[in-house]
Amino acid sequence: MPSYLITGNSGSGKSSVIEALRRRGYTAYNTDDLPATRLEDMSGRAVDWPPKPIDWSKYAWNWQGEELKKLLASDETVFVGAIVSNQAQFYDLFDKIFVLTATPATVRRRLLNRTNNDFGKHPDELKGILAYHVHLQKKLLRIPTAVTIDANRPLDTVVDDIVAAIST
Repeated sequence: MPSYLITGNSGSGKSSVIEALRRRGYTAYNTDDLPATRLEDMSGRAVDWPPKPIDWSKYAWNWQGEELKKLLASDETVFVGAIVSNQAQFYDLFDKIFVLTATPATVRRRLLNRTNNDFGKHPDELKGILAYHVHLQKKLLRIPTAVTIDANRPLDTVVDDIVAAIST
């Protein structure tokens, strides 16, 4: 069955979209919460989380290929929500890639106000995320199968657009 990646910067709404898709009856995974993703050093070894702020020049948040493929091996439509360091290696596993775009102000507000995750709340992490935000969005939108989704809008509208796009 088809599989879809929902990606975007931290704070763009990936986890909220995944949860909303689950409520609508879809198989949807936030890979941050599963063994499919782990923190690694630059040689690919699993490591424990360092103290904040994380120096991302020393670490990578990576998918584990076999675990990811297990999630996608389904008779149902599967959505995966993630932003991981090595996701480009796996783009060919997805029928479409939905890129959630948001303004820096929206990202900042969401990161500072979210309750399910502390990533991005440390002032240095927030500064780094916002500094890289525009570059990351442009990079993700260059993916050949990318579909832009304006994530500044209400969650139900965002999810409606994604569901409509898989029907075409």
